[in-house]
Amino acid sequence: MVSGFVVRVLWLAIAILAASLAGTIASWVSWASEPSVGKALASGGATFGGMATLILTAVTFVTKRDA
Repeated sequence: MVSGFVVRVLWLAIAILAASLAGTIASWVSWASEPSVGKALASGGATFGGMATLILTAVTFVTKRDA
């Protein structure tokens, strides 16, 4: 049986990688539409934060044990 700590670390790594990918894509799209470093960083950061929150919330909900 796999330790709960290892599973949580793997889920965290998956969430960070997926959020990083989404943030990078959002910043590239923002940069392509209007070349502005500030807007690209803001859109990438906002997308990263939103995706990380969404993924970690979904994982917590799905893996939660009922009492």
